[in-house]
Amino acid sequence: MMQLKMGKNGTFKILQLTDLHVGSLPFNEQDLHTFEHIKEMTEKANPDLIVISGDLVWSEGVPNPQDSFNALISVLNELETPIAITYGNHDTEEGITRSDLRSLESQIHLLAEKKYYHVVEDRESYCVEITKEDGTVSNVLYLLDSGAEDPLKIGQYEFVHPDQVTWFNEVSRKYQNRTNKFKPDMLFLHIPLLEYKEAFCNGQVSGTKYEDISSPVINTGLYTSLLINGKVAGVFCGHDHDNDFVADYQGIKLGFGRISGFNCYGELTRGARVFTLYADKAFETSIIETEKFLTVK
Repeated sequence: MMQLKMGKNGTFKILQLTDLHVGSLPFNEQDLHTFEHIKEMTEKANPDLIVISGDLVWSEGVPNPQDSFNALISVLNELETPIAITYGNHDTEEGITRSDLRSLESQIHLLAEKKYYHVVEDRESYCVEITKEDGTVSNVLYLLDSGAEDPLKIGQYEFVHPDQVTWFNEVSRKYQNRTNKFKPDMLFLHIPLLEYKEAFCNGQVSGTKYEDISSPVINTGLYTSLLINGKVAGVFCGHDHDNDFVADYQGIKLGFGRISGFNCYGELTRGARVFTLYADKAFETSIIETEKFLTVK
């Protein structure tokens, strides 16, 4: 596992890829575009870390989805960039489990080191630490597997498990002794929190909303825990291919990445979101887009 350090210039850059939706072998033209797009975005951003926020592959109706995942891993290994992953609702619909995917992750050459690893109902939560030159922790990234379909059948999509909220509360306390002028930490997951809807209506919004926000109906309190914790500056997800907005709401930015895969719906030009983290000031974020491929609709 790969340890991550803040650059000597006091910055750390993250490239968020999301909703790659790699399909069956032999790969179609859209999947080949996705592989080239991953390389293009990495070359443009030159990140210190790539975060992939779910729906890496299609699994329903796909024979041997592990082969598709292994092919994606081969592409990621060509990048020679540390990788952190959380999964989405389409990754394990059929023929493969999240445990299977996590076992395959061992083939990633530069997998970011997972701290305080925790699994509930086969859904993983962990931290990635970014350290300063002196070895102290500067920024913490929380990655939560937000699940798939609502097991209670109240809404369509799964909610953050209450045990994951407890995990966040317990683990985040371990990092409370840092004295930062600005909130240093971030959280990544696949399905947007319920608060995204309120944030879009009442927050300071930039970016695009072309479709309804596909949040769960059940609220298990993660956002409240983030507010109380006071260290998390932003929550970023995927899932909604035609949303890329960021809403600054109650001191936390709630935002989407930019759709990165071609083998799926979406009117937005394929791209990625880039974050620059600092040890002593608020993070900055922007969208980069492909210059090589047409938008998939």
